[in-house]
Amino acid sequence: MTLEEALGLTGAHPGPADGPAAPRPAEETVRGRVTVPADDPFLAGHYPGFPLVPGFSLVQYVYDLAAGAGVPRDHPVVVKKARFLSPVRPGEELLVEARIERSGDGIRAIAAVSADARPAAEISLHYPQEKP
Repeated sequence: MTLEEALGLTGAHPGPADGPAAPRPAEETVRGRVTVPADDPFLAGHYPGFPLVPGFSLVQYVYDLAAGAGVPRDHPVVVKKARFLSPVRPGEELLVEARIERSGDGIRAIAAVSADARPAAEISLHYPQEKP
């Protein structure tokens, strides 16, 4: 299962294979839920005997949530903020909520990640506008 499938993002907006994509608003909020499985390969060695979900994985969940909201995957992205507020353990349900902002300088995904209803991370991604 892909993260987009786990976050419930597939089929939200038509893409090229389905016909023209629906126009996107200048700002929208998207949400997804995922439970980190105990056998996730990124948990290996992070940390033996006390597995924690790596911060990279939380950033990846925000990236995948933004992609499900129409942010292009083939576009450069800058991690503007990654603040980790509490450890995330395998088996905890994550709620990823992101405000997607589209403007002249690019796209921003400003996200909050919670684990079993407690704040776990604040992550902001910026997809700069491509130069002509």
